[in-house]
Amino acid sequence: MKRQEFLRELQLALQGQLSQAVISDNIRYYDNYISEEVQKGVSEESVIESLGNPRLIAKTLIDTTDQYGRAANSDYDPQDFTQEESGKGFRAGYSREGGWDIRLGRLKLNSWIGKILLAAVAILVIVVVANVVAFLLPILVPVILIILLCSLIFGNRR
Repeated sequence: MKRQEFLRELQLALQGQLSQAVISDNIRYYDNYISEEVQKGVSEESVIESLGNPRLIAKTLIDTTDQYGRAANSDYDPQDFTQEESGKGFRAGYSREGGWDIRLGRLKLNSWIGKILLAAVAILVIVVVANVVAFLLPILVPVILIILLCSLIFGNRR
């Protein structure tokens, strides 16, 4: 199969299922991908063969994209991989479709693995604080008692 046949078949399979802008973006993406691989020395036929059936690609795109071109029901957000925000810092956002999206870098904190990680960090902090208190308590209690006794015995003299 040639590039134009592949792209035409992909476009026909997407037609009427997604907006024209989304279809154009996907056609441009696959056209660029094929061009890049050919520039690397891979034959056009083997690139198209490795991509697979364009109708299967179209079905996957339709199933995972809503009518406006956003990823539907997935944790993938193309904004997470932009150059200026390369996953640094804490971000929280809300959408009507997906609810809350709380991220620390690229880690989604309101996913099951994020919740487990947060619980582990909380337990670790509690253990460290408890150990520091347990270490300092035998030292601090006598010091505090001595200060209290001195203030009681000597009073408030000026």
